[in-house]
Amino acid sequence: MSHQVRMQIKIQAEPARVFQALTENTALETWFCEHAEIGLAAKQYDFWGRFTPDAPDRESGKHPIVNITDDRLLAYNWHVRSADTQVTFKLLERDGHTILTLRQANAQPGSHEFGGLDDFWFLSLENLRRYLDGKPAEARVDFTHPMKGDVRHETDIDAPPSRVFEVLLRPDELERWIATKATVEPKVGGNFDWGWGIPPAKIVELEPDKKLSLSGDEGTPENPKMTVLTWTLEENNGKTRLTFVHSGFAPDEDTSGIHMGWRNFMNWVRSIAEYGANWQPPLVIVPPDAIAYSWLIIESQDQILEELKA
Repeated sequence: MSHQVRMQIKIQAEPARVFQALTENTALETWFCEHAEIGLAAKQYDFWGRFTPDAPDRESGKHPIVNITDDRLLAYNWHVRSADTQVTFKLLERDGHTILTLRQANAQPGSHEFGGLDDFWFLSLENLRRYLDGKPAEARVDFTHPMKGDVRHETDIDAPPSRVFEVLLRPDELERWIATKATVEPKVGGNFDWGWGIPPAKIVELEPDKKLSLSGDEGTPENPKMTVLTWTLEENNGKTRLTFVHSGFAPDEDTSGIHMGWRNFMNWVRSIAEYGANWQPPLVIVPPDAIAYSWLIIESQDQILEELKA
């Protein structure tokens, strides 16, 4: 069974500049892929390397352009996860900024093995926005080797540890990037509830502005598995080095999907801390029965363009 990835993101740049970031080799190699060779006249949109799935080398990275309109539309074919998909970007100018919509038709649903193209595009579109704003946009995943065992990510954030810690602990901030309805008892032994209808995690370590550690059940009634989520914050000249570890997995256990999901969440934590109240995640159409979405995505459904819903 296939599905369609549909997203939109608001970018504080005019369409011509966004289109340039989508079609210049150096730009793509900064926020999207390891290698790019774009030839618009030749209808060539080629990318390959470590950071894009199923395109490890030049030959597998060929993606013919099927539709293009300067500064407004770009569509190309991409054979990924055993499916012939088509990616379409549309750029719409709104009050001095750009609404970028993305569709990937015939995409394969997410899986534990891969993590889903939705997470891939969440990560990529946030990188694109950061690139256009002159911020580091290096948050990517290496697809050339299996992701097994415990998950570990690091990122540098242009904000003090006190601000980053707020994003990790305060319910109103959690609901911007991960929680549907957050409830937090900020003490060791307190509940940490994402509001997803699953049992809450427990806070096992809490050192303000330095460390937060949670334990929770990641398994099933037949096969329970306790894992631990730990964020460690280190201050450096007013900035923060944030390290995340999701531990408790067997060394040979495939954690690829979890790996990419947390890489995306770490990127969102960084952007919330740096942008403040103006930040909004890329928007997707949330199914009526969905629970594992941030409340900010859910309450922003009325901002999704009608053409994306069609």
